[in-house]
Amino acid sequence: MRNVDSPPEPSTKDGPARKSAVFDRWVSRYLDHLVLVAGRSANTLAAYRRDLGRYAAFCVDHGVSDPRAIQPPQVSEFLASLTASGLAPASVARCLSAVKNFHRYLVRQDEAKQNPARPIKTPRLPRKLPDVLSVRQMQLLLEQPGESDPHHLRDRAILATLYGCGLRVSEAAGLAVDDIDFSAGFVRVRGKGNKERLVPFGPSTQRALRRYLDSPARRDADSGARDHVFLSQKGGPLSRMGLWLIVRRYALRAGLGERVHPHTFRHSFATHLIESGADLRAVQLMLGHQSVATTQIYTHLDRQHLRRMHTAYHPLESGFRSRK
Repeated sequence: MRNVDSPPEPSTKDGPARKSAVFDRWVSRYLDHLVLVAGRSANTLAAYRRDLGRYAAFCVDHGVSDPRAIQPPQVSEFLASLTASGLAPASVARCLSAVKNFHRYLVRQDEAKQNPARPIKTPRLPRKLPDVLSVRQMQLLLEQPGESDPHHLRDRAILATLYGCGLRVSEAAGLAVDDIDFSAGFVRVRGKGNKERLVPFGPSTQRALRRYLDSPARRDADSGARDHVFLSQKGGPLSRMGLWLIVRRYALRAGLGERVHPHTFRHSFATHLIESGADLRAVQLMLGHQSVATTQIYTHLDRQHLRRMHTAYHPLESGFRSRK
């Protein structure tokens, strides 16, 4: 079965999509700009390259070989083709964002007078609430790694840091020893766009990190990788995939199934803070969200928690529990 997020490249009656040297040159220049000026991550760059490749192929196949000559109807037709090919709404929205930013770049370079994608509205996406573990489930998960060897100490530190600081998987994998300030109880995190923020951590996270970093195997690691906090069994920096597999292994061991991934820790971190009365602005800063609107999704989860508490404990809703 074809992956709906990977539709076939546009084609014509004469065969595969044609390419345009002019189009490719401007896309390459824009991608260079994302790296050198905007400081975008490798993941963002790969997504933009893929989406703009689709866009270029579509435009050239429809007779437009220069992106500076594109008009709004052609952008709309491109989005319609993505939807017709079965691409998910979130992926269509991501493509539109890439196209808008690409044309905005051309305008700012004085190579185009208008952004043909600007009038196009982003498809409305269904608001999906993230998976969140309960406090009890999270405690069970954190207790899964043993303490019999250094790798177990590492895994305990990984789980504690993900939940204790609400880090993204890339942020945890890229954490350096110098980023941890044990005396102040803060960790310096490099998030999206290479933006830095300070996130506090508590005693339990501190204990897990200290025990791991002070372990003999960790101290004897290769000097070239020792600056990284989390190392693989071979002694090199732990990759994002390696970290993801560690989380999955312990989630399965805890009986929580395959729905748990590193981002589940981040969602649970934010939700549990808000349920306990934390200020929304403070949670925004700890998560590194640019807008508080992004953080507000966790207030929806908090309302769900309140509704469950109301149903469980209000006498009318809980069936008039007998009082003795």
